Amino acid sequence: NMLTKEKREEVKAFLLKNLDAHQTDIIKFTAENNGLTKQAVWAYLEKLISEGIIEKEGERKKIKYKLHQHNSFFSFKRKSDLAEHVVFLDKIKPALPEGLPENVRQICNTAFSEIFNNAVDHSEAKDITVSVTYDALKIRMSISDDGVGIFNKIQKALNLEHPQYAILELAKGKLTTAPQKHSGEGIFFTSRMVNSFLILSGGLAFYGHKNQDVIFESPGKETGTYVVMMINRDSAIHPADVYIEYEAGDNDDYAFSKTIVPVKLMQYEGEALVSRSQAKRLISRFERFKNVILDFDGVKLIGQSFADEVFRVFTTEHPKINLIPINISGEVKKMIAHVTANKEMNSTIKK
Repeated sequence: NMLTKEKREEVKAFLLKNLDAHQTDIIKFTAENNGLTKQAVWAYLEKLISEGIIEKEGERKKIKYKLHQHNSFFSFKRKSDLAEHVVFLDKIKPALPEGLPENVRQICNTAFSEIFNNAVDHSEAKDITVSVTYDALKIRMSISDDGVGIFNKIQKALNLEHPQYAILELAKGKLTTAPQKHSGEGIFFTSRMVNSFLILSGGLAFYGHKNQDVIFESPGKETGTYVVMMINRDSAIHPADVYIEYEAGDNDDYAFSKTIVPVKLMQYEGEALVSRSQAKRLISRFERFKNVILDFDGVKLIGQSFADEVFRVFTTEHPKINLIPINISGEVKKMIAHVTANKEMNSTIKK
């Protein structure tokens, strides 16, 4: 083995990263991209197979290489004294890869605990099942229950017309159906800590990552709630940074004072954003925050009534709350300018 240690690490990283897309031609692809012979790569691949990091399937011309997956499954009868920290220490932590960086271990711990605790406290389920799967690159944790369904539960608690609006409320954060038990920040922060976050429930799906939240219809999980979280083993995210990003400055008593709302979640099934009632749905509970960043990514235009309700009526009634629109198209910008010009005019007349 003539390769230097650095080169070996580089080749290993390249192999692992590209394996999924090149299951059948990984040897050729790696050789060409790293200036190596196929024999050298093959020898290296054999080593990774013997270490249990990669596995091969099939024979001769049909050989496929894949990352080896470690799978663990756990089942619990839901009862109110099922403590998430005990479950994490007894079951989940031993099912995770050894030697994880501290920040990744913390993400796994926090994310698991928040979501498992939600299932225990809110789902009214009989059973909760957990799976933990990992390979050389990623960790996948899923938590499933056979309960009432998270979107339906929020819809009922907040009297919403449609479960899709429950997803909008989740995306805002600070939401809980049991205030005495929960601050309701768990899902908001968890979805920003992990590398991808998915909830399936009642035929709807919420896929959240950073501020790229989307909703889509998803047959399959009609009853209960199914949450899937992916965490990169080399993630650079630290849970503390995620909290800091959404918290207020020191001199302030607003904890968790900033939220980012993806306005396109309102456009479920291509709905145009025109009415005051839609605007009221969007701004409900904004008074709990100090800074609300409205992300208009994917929203081409908004109607005058909608814009007026959000950017004139609401801001006039709540002068201490900063609404900060981002990613606005030319059309949206014009409409916001139009309704806020009216606000300026009115205030000059009053004086």
